[in-house]
Amino acid sequence: MPSGGNSKTGIIGPSDARVKPLLSRSFGLFGTALYLFAAFVQAGQETPVEYLNGQPDDAIAHLQKLIDAKAKTLAYEPNQGYLLALLKELRIDASSQVLVFSKTSLQSAFVDPHSPRAIFFDRDCYIGWIPGAPNIEIVAVDPKLGPQFYTLANQRSEAPRLVRQTDECLQCHSSPVTRNLPGVMTRSVYAAPDGRILTAAGSFVTTSTSPISERWGGWYVTGGSGTQLHMGNEPARGSETDPTLDRKRGTNVSDLNRYFDTGAYPTPHSDIVALMVLEQQTTIENGITQAAYATREALKYADTMVLLGWERTHVDEGTAERVAHACEPLVRSLLGVDEPPLTAPLTPSNDFAKKYALSAPSDPQGRRLSDLDLKTRVLRYPCSPMIYGQAFHGLPQIAREQVFRRLREVLSGKDRSVHLAGLTTDQQAATLAVLDATIH
Repeated sequence: MPSGGNSKTGIIGPSDARVKPLLSRSFGLFGTALYLFAAFVQAGQETPVEYLNGQPDDAIAHLQKLIDAKAKTLAYEPNQGYLLALLKELRIDASSQVLVFSKTSLQSAFVDPHSPRAIFFDRDCYIGWIPGAPNIEIVAVDPKLGPQFYTLANQRSEAPRLVRQTDECLQCHSSPVTRNLPGVMTRSVYAAPDGRILTAAGSFVTTSTSPISERWGGWYVTGGSGTQLHMGNEPARGSETDPTLDRKRGTNVSDLNRYFDTGAYPTPHSDIVALMVLEQQTTIENGITQAAYATREALKYADTMVLLGWERTHVDEGTAERVAHACEPLVRSLLGVDEPPLTAPLTPSNDFAKKYALSAPSDPQGRRLSDLDLKTRVLRYPCSPMIYGQAFHGLPQIAREQVFRRLREVLSGKDRSVHLAGLTTDQQAATLAVLDATIH
């Protein structure tokens, strides 16, 4: 959620790692010098994606235009301000609510175990709300620019404004954790009884590959994970350098009222399946952004080299290699290749799982990429429905084609170097059939 800043030049630019695939070709001394000169020329020009100066084309930008034109308004109510109206306009279901009680927010002064921050999400937007805090925090995915950060003052106004944030938010959301590109992330921390982060104890950046034992420190979690103990619900006790967590007490919790009054929130849940889906989604979201930026950079460099007289055939070959390299981590995330298997079933605490399962288009047999397994893995079919989202839709065509090519190679069994653990050939074939029927 919104919390930090960066400069335009720090977001994307020439780097040795990104030129290696082209330099690996037998250019000779002159060819290498020509490529490095092209990169030098490129460094003084506009970056492939002008993040700070670009005009967002996301759901929040569209909503603000409607509000400005008086075609839409946001209803304010005393308890949660503009939250419910915002969720309604963005069609985000309240069952997606997850709750974090560690002080990891831009508005951390308002967050503690008795007043957690609620996060609501769908495929393209994330909404953060804290009781009594001055602002609602928003992330909306732009098809080209990537994640956009906004705040909405949560006090009654004749003309509510969704204000785009850049510098302050990007201090955390464009960092080494997100490969210095705009990104979204979740963290698992050791949180003291007052919500403070025990920094000396260390923390975890949670992705879809994280084991459950490292997840949800500083978060509330409702629902069951069986014998799979996690870090949720309970604060850390003991010293900052040697904290302890009562993992057994914090696991398989159904009622959060023993921790705080849930009546101030749209729902009393922080559902375990919603948390798993959120972390899977943010991992893929960042993978899409990284693939998109790297691809656009490669294409712009290629155009520069051609202008400097390099042969288009050789340039295109090198560009294809760079795009393939940039897209491979995204392919693995979409397929869930590196996700650890569940060792016990997950038990939802609300109807998020049922609603999520219906969130993707179906094939003629009624199968959806959003169908859940929850026994040995999160998704029944090994391809995330994030492939239908705005972020993936905004990938350059060459990157989308590369991702679909690789998905087909892996799911068809043509490429057996990518191992899909625990999945039968029938499940892989079914996934391909759903993709063929629902991707247009």
